[in-house]
Amino acid sequence: MRGCEKLGALLEKTFKHDPLWRILVETVKSIPDFEAHLIEVRDRILPRKPDISAEELSRQLSITLGEALVILDELRKTPREVEEELSKPIPEPGYELAAVGGTFSRPHYGHLMLILMGLRFGEKLLIGVTTDELAKKLGKRYPVPSFEERVQRLKSVLRERGWIDKCTLIPLNDPYGPTIIDPSIRVLVTSPFTYFRGLEINEIRSHKGLDPLRIFVCPLVVAWDGKPISSTRIFLGEVDERGNVLSSH
Repeated sequence: MRGCEKLGALLEKTFKHDPLWRILVETVKSIPDFEAHLIEVRDRILPRKPDISAEELSRQLSITLGEALVILDELRKTPREVEEELSKPIPEPGYELAAVGGTFSRPHYGHLMLILMGLRFGEKLLIGVTTDELAKKLGKRYPVPSFEERVQRLKSVLRERGWIDKCTLIPLNDPYGPTIIDPSIRVLVTSPFTYFRGLEINEIRSHKGLDPLRIFVCPLVVAWDGKPISSTRIFLGEVDERGNVLSSH
């Protein structure tokens, strides 16, 4: 029970209510190696162990517990934090066109956070949806709904959010889509698990004489059990689209 209570407290992020939290954040971010540590966690550690605790991260990187808490707070978001972000007005984007991509088998809070970030950066957002052929090659652990079904479900969510007019959905026949050939795309938003694709895309763009994309990594959205929300977990009956835990198996 103590472990569950401790996990619940961490996921609720009650420590952020402490008046000293802001001081800790400012102090930690002034550490010379903070940015390097954050990037290492984002690109190397979180994709391998998304539910890593602050204590474990502190030991692994030989950093203070305070720095580990701040890093994980920036890179990992709870369902409640996603809801808070969704309730905020979208600021004026700094770019004309941004792009995201995915299979979108069952649109969930992780997808919403990804799309929201895309809309924060681009006046228009290109959403690449994997075709049935590409989806088969990805080795999903569940039967992926048809392309048409996934697109219609995603469009329904976009309409509900009032985002549909800013978004264009296109089929993805390969992992890159138009991002490797379209000079009008300026921004790519990825998850921590797909950041490597952004690096591949920029390498291909460089060979083609195109400017590199600005790559922004979306925070990892976890369910209330501390593990990532994913279509796989939804289809397996472990969690729902909002990160509520349905089963421990």
